[in-house]
Amino acid sequence: MKPNQLEERVIQFSIEIILLCKTIDKSFASEHLAKQLIRSVTSSALNYG
Repeated sequence: MKPNQLEERVIQFSIEIILLCKTIDKSFASEHLAKQLIRSVTSSALNYG
């Protein structure tokens, strides 16, 4: 796998998680966990870049 391909896959994974988190119900706990998940997924993409 080329480095460019891995970067694109990590970015696409981040996008998919963000879209998934939009479908989670709006309770306080769910929103808190969704925000935490988004932060951790997007940080991996930024750290790789």
